[in-house]
Amino acid sequence: PSAPENDAGNRQAFFSAHTEEKVRIGIARDEAFCFYYHENLELLKEQGAELVCFSPIHDRNLPKGLDGLILGGGYPENYAEKLSSNEEMLQSIREAWLAGMPVLAECGGFLYLHEMLEGSDGSVYKMAGIYKQKAFNTGRLGRFGYISLTGPGGMKIKGHEFHYWDCGCGEDEFCMTAVKPNGGRYWSCMRTVKRVMAGFPHLYYPSCPELVQSFAGQCVVYGKERDKE
Repeated sequence: PSAPENDAGNRQAFFSAHTEEKVRIGIARDEAFCFYYHENLELLKEQGAELVCFSPIHDRNLPKGLDGLILGGGYPENYAEKLSSNEEMLQSIREAWLAGMPVLAECGGFLYLHEMLEGSDGSVYKMAGIYKQKAFNTGRLGRFGYISLTGPGGMKIKGHEFHYWDCGCGEDEFCMTAVKPNGGRYWSCMRTVKRVMAGFPHLYYPSCPELVQSFAGQCVVYGKERDKE
C-alpha cells in the first residue's frame, strides 16, 4: 500500500532507551501475518537490527536469541484455528513477554495477543493471552484511513487503520491517541503492558525514526537482562 506522508515535525520516542548496538528482532511472517511496510523493515536494518523471520503457524518456538519481537498486520482471523492449535508457539511468546522481551504488534498482531479471538468462521479460539479480552468481528469496517498518532511527550507517528475486528479494553491501558488528517475525530488506539506496545494502527516508522531507535534500545536492555540469567 501507499505510505502516509513523512512527518518532519516535533517527535519524541515512546520508549526511553536509545542505542546504536546491534539487536536481533523476530518478524512474524506467514499466511496470517503478511502486512509490512518495506520502508519499516529497511529502517530497522539501518538501525543495526538483524531481522529473523518466523511463522506463528508453522514454527513451534520463537527463534533462539531474540532481543525483540514484531507482530505485523495480516489476517489471523482467517487462520485462527491453526494459530490456536500451535500451543508451543503461543507459550513461547507468552514466556518471552513475561521475561520482558519488547514487542511491537500491529492490527493482526494485536489480535493475536488477546486471550481469545473470534475467527472468520464464527468460532472463538484461544490466543496468546497477553491482553485478557476477546477480539471479535464487528461486521463492518472501522476507523478506516490514514491517521496521525500522538503519544507521551508529544511523540508523533503516521499510520493507518483497516480492520473489521475490535476488542474490549480499559481506558487506562492506552498510551497513544489517533486523529484523522482532517481533524475532528479522535480515539485511543495503542495499548501497553510491560514492554509491549500494540494496537490496530499500522505504523509507518520513517515518520518517527526515534521510535525505532528507542525500540532497539529496549531490545538491547532486554538482551543484557537475559544474558545475566
